[in-house]
Amino acid sequence: MNHPCSTDRRFRSLLRAALAITASLALFALASPALAQSVIKQPGHHPDYAVELEPHFVLRWGHPRGAAWADEGIGLGLRATIPFLHQGPIKTINNSMGIGFGLDWTHHENPCWDWFWGFRGIRGGPDPRFWNTDCSADTFQVPVVLQWNFWLTDIISVFGEPGLAFVHTRWSWEYYCGAAPGPLCEFNESDSGVEFVFWGGGRFMFGDTVGAVVRVGWPSVTAGVTFLL
Repeated sequence: MNHPCSTDRRFRSLLRAALAITASLALFALASPALAQSVIKQPGHHPDYAVELEPHFVLRWGHPRGAAWADEGIGLGLRATIPFLHQGPIKTINNSMGIGFGLDWTHHENPCWDWFWGFRGIRGGPDPRFWNTDCSADTFQVPVVLQWNFWLTDIISVFGEPGLAFVHTRWSWEYYCGAAPGPLCEFNESDSGVEFVFWGGGRFMFGDTVGAVVRVGWPSVTAGVTFLL
């Protein structure tokens, strides 16, 4: 059975590789003027699609709700964006708008007791059983955003996404089952709420309907593939 930390490291490596590939594609597009003709001053000159689907990797650097001990988490997500303005509010440039919504899941692992109970064990001394215990958390985020696209070339477009997200976090930890000292039990708790989110990103097209997307903002970074349908 693999330790959660080894899975975590593999996932982080995979996310870094996805970000590196996306950055390479962006550099390739920028370095190929013959393949990336400017269309920013051609209003309406961009793909006409009914929905954009985007599966992606997620790196959440914002602390999960109720779990301030947690470091960054990694996971998977899916975004769907429905355009409602083929030509956006700035009539002189190539821009458009859509409503985006989706689901992001991230998993967080951190030794939450070593820094607390390791030095403040019962009767003023350290309790070795808490030194290596891990807390874990799973965060589920449902964002709803306004996506404002700016179509720079046939290959490259950028966007901003302000919005709100419903967030639910469930976390677990180990503590004494009864009076201290004694056996340890696992406890669970959860928290839900709404938070402000904002991302800025870039879309790099391989063809008319398939491309790569990277998104940076609060509270996460994503890298994935887009399908314009």
